[in-house]
Amino acid sequence: MTDNIEKNESIQSYMNYSEQRMMNEDSFLKQKNTQEEDPHAFEQSETHSQNKQIDPMLQQNEEEQEQEIQPIELNPLQIFETKKMEIIQNCQKNKTLFSDPDFPINNTSLYKDPQKPPEFAKDIKSVKWVRPHEISKDAKFVIDFEGDYKQGAFGESWFVGAVVIVGQMKKYNEKQNKQTQQQAQQQISQLEKLILDYDSFDECGFVAFQFFKNGEWRQVIVDTLLPFDQDSKQILFTQCANPSEFWLPLMEKAYCKLHGNYETICDGHIGEGLVDLTGGIAEINSLRDPQLNKMIENDQLWQVLLQTHKLQFFMGCMNHNETKGTKNADTGTHGILENHHYGIVDVREFPKEKLRLMRIRNVWGPEGGWNGAFSDDSEEWDKHRNLREELKLVFKSKKSDGTWWMSYQDWHQHFNKFYICKVFPESWQQYAIQGNWFGKTLGGVCPLKMPSEGLSEYVQVDTDEKWFNNPQYKIKVHKETKLYLSLMLEDEKITQQPYVACNLMVIANKARLSRIWERPPNQDIIIDMNPKGDMAAQREITQYLILKNFEGKSFGNYMVIPNMIVNETRKEDKRNFILRIFSSDRIDVAEMSETLEIQQEGSWNETSAGGKRKYDNGKENPNWCKNPQYFLNLSVSTHLKIILRRQGQVKRAKGTKIGMTICRFDKAPTNSLNIIKQQKGGGTNLVRLLKQTQQQLEAPKMVGIQRKLLIGSNEKFKQSTYFHEDVAALYFHFNPTEGPFIIIPSLDQEDRFANYKLTIYSNQEVELTKLDETKNQVHIGKWEQDISDGGCHLYEDPYEKDTSKRTWTMNPKYSLQFFEPIHITITLCIAEKNWKSKTKNTVGGMIGVYLIEKSENKITTQQIVRIPNFLPINEIQEEFDLQPTKNGYYIMPTTYQSKIHGQFILAVQGDKEFTLQALK
Repeated sequence: MTDNIEKNESIQSYMNYSEQRMMNEDSFLKQKNTQEEDPHAFEQSETHSQNKQIDPMLQQNEEEQEQEIQPIELNPLQIFETKKMEIIQNCQKNKTLFSDPDFPINNTSLYKDPQKPPEFAKDIKSVKWVRPHEISKDAKFVIDFEGDYKQGAFGESWFVGAVVIVGQMKKYNEKQNKQTQQQAQQQISQLEKLILDYDSFDECGFVAFQFFKNGEWRQVIVDTLLPFDQDSKQILFTQCANPSEFWLPLMEKAYCKLHGNYETICDGHIGEGLVDLTGGIAEINSLRDPQLNKMIENDQLWQVLLQTHKLQFFMGCMNHNETKGTKNADTGTHGILENHHYGIVDVREFPKEKLRLMRIRNVWGPEGGWNGAFSDDSEEWDKHRNLREELKLVFKSKKSDGTWWMSYQDWHQHFNKFYICKVFPESWQQYAIQGNWFGKTLGGVCPLKMPSEGLSEYVQVDTDEKWFNNPQYKIKVHKETKLYLSLMLEDEKITQQPYVACNLMVIANKARLSRIWERPPNQDIIIDMNPKGDMAAQREITQYLILKNFEGKSFGNYMVIPNMIVNETRKEDKRNFILRIFSSDRIDVAEMSETLEIQQEGSWNETSAGGKRKYDNGKENPNWCKNPQYFLNLSVSTHLKIILRRQGQVKRAKGTKIGMTICRFDKAPTNSLNIIKQQKGGGTNLVRLLKQTQQQLEAPKMVGIQRKLLIGSNEKFKQSTYFHEDVAALYFHFNPTEGPFIIIPSLDQEDRFANYKLTIYSNQEVELTKLDETKNQVHIGKWEQDISDGGCHLYEDPYEKDTSKRTWTMNPKYSLQFFEPIHITITLCIAEKNWKSKTKNTVGGMIGVYLIEKSENKITTQQIVRIPNFLPINEIQEEFDLQPTKNGYYIMPTTYQSKIHGQFILAVQGDKEFTLQALK
């Protein structure tokens, strides 16, 4: 039992290393201590195999609702069979062999650029495409899958190396352990599974294969014409050692057709080849990595090798030298070729002899093999003759299969790359989900949260403005479940798009949100594979993890969020990806719906550049209300990201910060709770409760929107930090009865001009209305001492009996013009908090608004449209229905008593367009 526990811990340590080797050490140790591997993880279970199609979630409220719809799709194999039968019928009808029009027998099928052949092709002067029977009279498709192979013009072929590793596994597994014969049989069928048809090899001149590419099995039909070097009288590329066998060069041709031409597959690595042949997931590890070195020192890597071999995973290795290519690989120390792929076919431990041995396979046969300790001619075998007999070793055989033994210590000293390809049993659930990063879903990395220390209570720290829009996938587990996640990019050899660095996050979604809207607490982040983008760009990254039910629950909800590490020079780059999930037990997987999006563009200009709500000295900024204003209304509970982004480059706004304020639209109808309290009777308690519930849930309507002038002292609101010059972003979860809301974007300084875009992302539809500036205008004015602090015509100074000397006409004046009947609302608001102390008495400090019909003569009381309603409050409002006149009207704000000076805000709203100008 103790040995098993130690082995499991070793396996888990490796899983953590190989999947998170770029994470910091603390995260590595945390995962190591909280996850265990099961040595029987791949035994058969009662769970049936499922290749799931993922359907978007239908969301009606904050708790996601799922509807699983099984799409009807034509089986790709049916398409292949139809194509095959068409070829056979055509060949029989015309009595000809098939010639593939999609992969013609010319240089376009050999090279990326037929006019510029690669370096390796310069020595090839004459190429002819020939059939196998033109090369050998005894030509057969397959004689022995376990035979040797010859190198072609490519030099080292990583793809063929992967083919050999997959095809050779049965032979060595059977020798090691008879109990694994069934597994070995399944694995040799892995190679045979790639061959869909070779019955037409002779009669019709074509064969068919399939490969796992970009998340799905792709069927490829090719004719049997092979490029032949007429000078050397050999097949131009890979060939079987037996000149009468042709399955491997034809499989290579099919693989090249899938990628466009032969030259394209010159570069690659064996891990990709193994995935393409098996549909498994690959891990590529450096034996020189500090974390892996620790595992070598504490014996964990050896346990990984033993367990990986026991589970019948495919393994390979290489002595990689970055300064050299793969063509004509050089011999390194003790005969091992540099940049040459080798397969690991056996791993053995002999406790009595205190030996750990590994059997390595050279994919090209006996040449380029190990000549150190435990090689075929090594004296070490004379010291351990019992092992030689146990392993049934026969040296110097003419039929050498290109394998040798070496010690584990020599292996990790002379190789520096290590590959594992994991192929999961059918008892595991398997998902392959197609996704993409493009437009808003190109969300990039998840930024750290901004610090909130020292900020005012009403200030809300800015959140990320992009990451939350990445594709998100919910996994629901029903018991402790082992999973492997694979994030795979489309093959760059096919798309011609270079690989980019990616990341994969797994987050505990305890709140059961429709999606993760901002970075969660660190304790909820289960996996963050590549947060800083330190991992090199590659086709696939993989992650092993164990997910558990939440405490006290019969389930656990987790969100998987893949993201691309966005290069700022490629902001609008697009990538398709495949998220693959392999699960030991039943799970539910759902793709989260994309966020809804609504945008409005605007600008801060001469009339609307009001600046931030408060100056740096803490005083209220009366000009803040001049900023553009947006009114937001909801019908159901909604998650929102409100994002304000500066557009273009405006010199006058350079150095300014951007931000916004969110508050309630205080002209909304009375709160439904208050309405209920006013009701009397109304039936039984149940009836009243039902009415109360209905009214509480009823969304308020946005009627008669008006400009927000000031934030009241007891009013709830939120403001962004104004930390950034280009973007501000806030997240909210609002219920409709909390609204409607007003969004006021601004720069942090007045009279700075810039363009902006306001975007709201949400999980429910929202209503967004911009305040119409042509029907809503605002001016900041002042009653100046002895200049415009005239008071009203009703006030009689005890010492001034001469009415001709009264000063009410000295008040500030605003010219109002319109050309059709109009209903207007005039709002006058005091812009100073210490107004009462200035007025000295309540009556004298009352405020009002004159509306005066213009004439060519001096202003008199006869021109007053309506006597002002003076009130001892800081904000008053008057409404008028007016007809257009020749000269228009004056609006004249006033205090009741003269000689009271201070600042005010005058706002005018109309149901028609109008102009309002301040007069000097």
